[in-house]
Amino acid sequence: MNRPLVVLVLSTLLGTTAAPVLAQGFGLAKGSEQQIQVYADDGIEWHSEATRVVARGNAKAIRGNVTVTADTLIAYYRNTGGGDEIWRLDAEGNVTIASLKETATGTKATYDLDKAIFVLRGKPAHLVTPSDEFFADDTLEYWEKSRMAVARGNAVAIQKDKKIKSDVLTAHFKDGAKGALEMQRADAYGNVVLTTPREQVTGERGDYNAETGIATVVGSVKIMQQGNELAGGYAHVNLNTGVSKLFGSVPGAKEGERVKGTFTPDKRDPEKSRAVFQAPGATAAGGQER
Repeated sequence: MNRPLVVLVLSTLLGTTAAPVLAQGFGLAKGSEQQIQVYADDGIEWHSEATRVVARGNAKAIRGNVTVTADTLIAYYRNTGGGDEIWRLDAEGNVTIASLKETATGTKATYDLDKAIFVLRGKPAHLVTPSDEFFADDTLEYWEKSRMAVARGNAVAIQKDKKIKSDVLTAHFKDGAKGALEMQRADAYGNVVLTTPREQVTGERGDYNAETGIATVVGSVKIMQQGNELAGGYAHVNLNTGVSKLFGSVPGAKEGERVKGTFTPDKRDPEKSRAVFQAPGATAAGGQER
């Protein structure tokens, strides 16, 4: 026999501030006159002394177009003098935070409504937009006001056939034409690996401009393409044309690493030795200009 669904409308727990905001992407914390509704299959507990509400069993908190779903939801509230308001949501077990076009999943989450930030945990935590995917083994944060995601621990960003992997990765978004979040750029820190259908680029730090298709990688850089390898200090990669340029250092620096290239003319002929190219300071290029 199915248990009855318990519903709680938190109309008195949400201060009405500004006029309704037509939010794109995740926007649970943005000020509006919309109520928060909480649903639970196994009941809702109201702890008045602890100023919190606990919903158990397929629990959902809904405000506008944003829904937080979990096995257990805990809503913390406070008195502001003119009424009570929710300032934080904790979600535990099978967590999903969803808007109309974006979804984030993990095993635990904290949604700070004051700061307009949610933090997901899971192995991995996962964020999906219509054009991009993000993974993180430690935490995945989303900052509503600045439209920024931060992935920590084996962080990965995927856009079509391009992938960026690093220890920490930040992604900055804009509002797309169809009302969805679109990544403008990504910054990667620590053990950076940029992978495309043509090549793989590794280094210590990197950034990718999704609007121009240009990526740069800095620090002990290697470019690997069809058995060939270039090594240097700074790479400029055009993901649209397939042209990769390697330099000894960041433009403007006085000194840099020696650029080195190792090429395999024909892997099918074992008698052909590998060719090695070393440049005294300047540049090397992989791919063909178009």
